Amino acid sequence: MKSDPNQLFLMEDLAMPPGRRTKVVKPPSRVERSESLRKRIVGLAQELIDEGFGSQLVPPGPIKLLADPIHDPKTGGWIGHVEEPLSTYIQRVSVTDNFSQRPPFDHVNDPIYRRDFISPGAVMPEAKIAALRPSGQTRIADSLETNDIYCSVVDGLQRLYCYCISILLVWKREALVDGGLIPKDAWDYFSDAVNASGESNEATKDLLERTTRYEIFYNIDLGGLLHYMVTFNTGQRRMSLPVQLEIMQGPLIQELESTGIPIWHDINTLPGMRQPKDKFAASALVLATQAFITNNAQITASTEAENFLNESQQYLDNVGDIKDVARTINRITTELHPEVMRVYADDPNRRFILSGGTFLLGLSAACGYIRNRNKMKTLDVALDRLLKELKKPSEDPWNLTSYQEALAMITSSRGKATRRLVYDTFLRFFAGATAELEWLDTAAQITGVTS
Repeated sequence: MKSDPNQLFLMEDLAMPPGRRTKVVKPPSRVERSESLRKRIVGLAQELIDEGFGSQLVPPGPIKLLADPIHDPKTGGWIGHVEEPLSTYIQRVSVTDNFSQRPPFDHVNDPIYRRDFISPGAVMPEAKIAALRPSGQTRIADSLETNDIYCSVVDGLQRLYCYCISILLVWKREALVDGGLIPKDAWDYFSDAVNASGESNEATKDLLERTTRYEIFYNIDLGGLLHYMVTFNTGQRRMSLPVQLEIMQGPLIQELESTGIPIWHDINTLPGMRQPKDKFAASALVLATQAFITNNAQITASTEAENFLNESQQYLDNVGDIKDVARTINRITTELHPEVMRVYADDPNRRFILSGGTFLLGLSAACGYIRNRNKMKTLDVALDRLLKELKKPSEDPWNLTSYQEALAMITSSRGKATRRLVYDTFLRFFAGATAELEWLDTAAQITGVTS
């Protein structure tokens, strides 16, 4: 007979002395543990300084190369080789705001990354670092002759995690288990090597003095840097398209986020994390912006990434007035989106329809058409009409029931046809050809099939 875990729990309680109960503490999930570990690693250098390791963590000076830098005629950039203590390296680079190729792994449990880098003499492969100007990660430094360069990891984010985890293991030891940063079996795996390293403070100092090697890229444009990133990742897990797009259009994402748009950053997503449905993926906003600029709903992540690499497109080229772009995307995401969520609150399939991707693309492209052929004032009037529809006392003001029926009429090239359906329907509404969103009529014109 199958046992009832709740019954077993009660029996254990009854067997204990009166007045005493065992407090059951649920261990953190992998995502919770990964997030806690990342936060700890982000503040690791400052935590070490605050806890008495300031003499080992002297603020980094200008980067000193081991030899003359190498010029790369393909990218026009320069590459230098550096060796410096780990204490300096963890202050130069960070796990945040990186040109990260992929999300961090659960290193202490991963069979590949679960290696012993604590023992004396263990040498890690060179990392690849980009030298950036202090104003932000999207401006490449043209010289290393300054001590205020911001360094971003191009290839080696996982190694940086391993370095920082090693420091925490040697320093804090089994307390990491109690703090929910690593599971008990991971500590059991590392404990022999950690204990063999000696007393925690001295072992931590020794580890901070370990030599770290890296290549540094400077005086190179973003297209050249992305060339290296793709090259470095050919033998590993390929950089995802959403992350590529977010990297390529960093300034645009920053501009949009500054207007209050709720953004989910693909670049910072940990394994197991899911995008909250009420937020917009950074990569989706990049595509929506391009759809607005070109009034083309058939934008895809793969074509945009390829176009950027092949054409060396520089961020906001051909955008025109960035204020129009930001204003339109902001109105869609902070005015229309909350109203859609309110009106369709009881239907999750419709409640988040704008943050899902296809709807956002089609609507953005239709907005771009109106703006490009008229003026922003005309587009504002069109969006006001759309918002007014949502405020009507109706259970389905956007006729999304008809939208679902229209989708059923599409039997071939579904992705392309669906994007056209959304684009054409909104465009007809904006132009005054229809008094409401006529999904079925639009679908009939696209497919030649009547409902």
